[in-house]
Amino acid sequence: MGKDIKFGLAAPMPGADLNGLLDFAVKADELGFDTVWIPDHVVFVSPTEAHEAWTIATAAAMKTQNISIGTVSDPHRMHPAVFAQRLATIDHISNGRVTLTLGVGESMNLDAYGIEWNRPLARLREAMTVMQKLWATEGPCDFEGEFFNLKEAFLQVKPYLRNRIPIYIATHTPKGLRLTGELADGWLPLDLNPYLYGEYLKEVHAGAENAGRSPDEIDPALWVFTSVGDSVDHAYETLEPFKYVLVMQEQLKKAGYDVEIPEEYQGLNYFNVIPQDEAGREKFRQIGQFFPREAILDFTITGAKKDCIEKIEKFIDKGVRHFVLFYRFSPDPAKALETYAKEIIPYFKD
Repeated sequence: MGKDIKFGLAAPMPGADLNGLLDFAVKADELGFDTVWIPDHVVFVSPTEAHEAWTIATAAAMKTQNISIGTVSDPHRMHPAVFAQRLATIDHISNGRVTLTLGVGESMNLDAYGIEWNRPLARLREAMTVMQKLWATEGPCDFEGEFFNLKEAFLQVKPYLRNRIPIYIATHTPKGLRLTGELADGWLPLDLNPYLYGEYLKEVHAGAENAGRSPDEIDPALWVFTSVGDSVDHAYETLEPFKYVLVMQEQLKKAGYDVEIPEEYQGLNYFNVIPQDEAGREKFRQIGQFFPREAILDFTITGAKKDCIEKIEKFIDKGVRHFVLFYRFSPDPAKALETYAKEIIPYFKD
């Protein structure tokens, strides 16, 4: 175990303003967290400031020393050649601390702006391939794809002292899991319990082996909500109002919870709700009423320090090696952050 386990933080977006985000990154760096991840959104479902993620990441890179900085983005809003150039530039600014997670995209960031995202996983595959090719190839290179094409293309900036910037994939689907094993440097899913994580990780490893890669080349991470309090009951109290974002209904059922979701709520999740649809937003908030307490506790890291350590150990037993923590729903978020930095993480690092 020990030093192989990494702990990162999800930036407080939505919620924090510009200075709050930069202060957060500096604090995370000072406390010794390994990574910080910034959601890359045009808008959020909740009314809030939505600053451009890589601009924030660049500013954070200039204010920090050690922490790796990444965003959780999609392959649709930027041509992969431009994306590759941007990442390589920020990699130089940060002295090699840039990383990236790609998912298939969210309605709120794409539909209202006329951005095409049909066949999103195929687009993701091509975008990753183009970026990795441009970083690794010396001189001009060609690529012919369904969505992107290169002809004698090259970059005049490469990643800092390396030929590849780590790319994680955020996915739960069978095809996405296999693609993660085939191409990615890491896997960063959202909202899984230990059982599902272990089952899906097997598919990632199978994809790696089929591609002739070692599973050890892939960093198995998890974006997870955590609430630290005086007890499980105390920590759960502040999670309960946000149940609708803590578990996805399809994962709840796959985990074996026999929960009846009324037809009008079926299929509704964070990835297809949009801020312009107030009725849809209200339904999304209401869906948490169908999620039982035991499921919320199963899919999150909740309780006192001892409870959190025990739950982290369960995830580690299923293969997690990198935790990305969203801790802002704790009764006292500042205290929760300090508890992780000074008491929970040292337990796994020493």
